[in-house]
Amino acid sequence: MPYFDDVNVFYDLLQGVFEALMSNPDIAQKAKDSKMVVRFIYRNPEGEYWIDTTGEEVKTYPGVTPEGLTADATMSMELDTAHKFWCGKLNLLGALSSGEIEAEGSMPRLLKMLPVIKPAYEVYNNLLREKGLEHLIIEDED
Repeated sequence: MPYFDDVNVFYDLLQGVFEALMSNPDIAQKAKDSKMVVRFIYRNPEGEYWIDTTGEEVKTYPGVTPEGLTADATMSMELDTAHKFWCGKLNLLGALSSGEIEAEGSMPRLLKMLPVIKPAYEVYNNLLREKGLEHLIIEDED
């Protein structure tokens, strides 16, 4: 059974994550310095999420393809896989090499962003708690 029946719940969480990350000037600057447009394609349920770091501010586009943008990198995965990543419970390189995440485009540039994303794991899990979705938190296995 998937973690999410409605992709919009996941979009809401990601919006909160990016708002929190971009409120940190150091993280926001590192994101803007990357000058990337990244597209995430989700399955089960279907959805997409775009992040544009090419301008003066980082912009996100949940559920829509922004007009005039071309992705520098595209990552396709099950929505459950994305959830595991944001919970901090997925090894990105392992998921890429196993095919759990399919990637196209500038992966070296995207992978350089991982240190910027690391603080997002705590933000994401805190948002799950705040929104009454603590049952979706993935606990460490003993």
